[in-house]
Amino acid sequence: MRRRITVLVLVLASVLSAASPVVARTRTDDGAEQRVLRLVNAARAEAGCRPLRISRQISRAARHHAGDLIRSGRYSHTGSDGSTPGGRISRAGYRWHLAGENVFLGPRDARQAVQGWLRSPEHRANILNCAYHHTGIAVRGPASHRMWVQDFAAH
Repeated sequence: MRRRITVLVLVLASVLSAASPVVARTRTDDGAEQRVLRLVNAARAEAGCRPLRISRQISRAARHHAGDLIRSGRYSHTGSDGSTPGGRISRAGYRWHLAGENVFLGPRDARQAVQGWLRSPEHRANILNCAYHHTGIAVRGPASHRMWVQDFAAH
């Protein structure tokens, strides 16, 4: 009897562990977002721009888009629902008159992401646009293929 119970428990544990979903971790907690902000603000300072300040609303828009891109397997400024950067920023509650977005897939660390953006004329223009005052940054996905999103806006 004892042997049957042991076997039953082992079989049940095996079945339950096989049925448990494996959930991919999509959020990073390693300070990458703050490092992006420091590096971007250093580049802005060299260009004579004031530092960007983090906005909760814009951060929400960036997190939503980064998560959407990871989940959908896409790499675009257009969301899987057809949304645009400005639309996502508005939906998050930020009233803007100027908005932009940088997206990068792949680099493991903030320095690589920001250097990549600074080498691209369009992304560099967003970073060094002194008219932007607020930003939101999100980094999602595993280190092997992180999704980096930085949204920019001004009231």
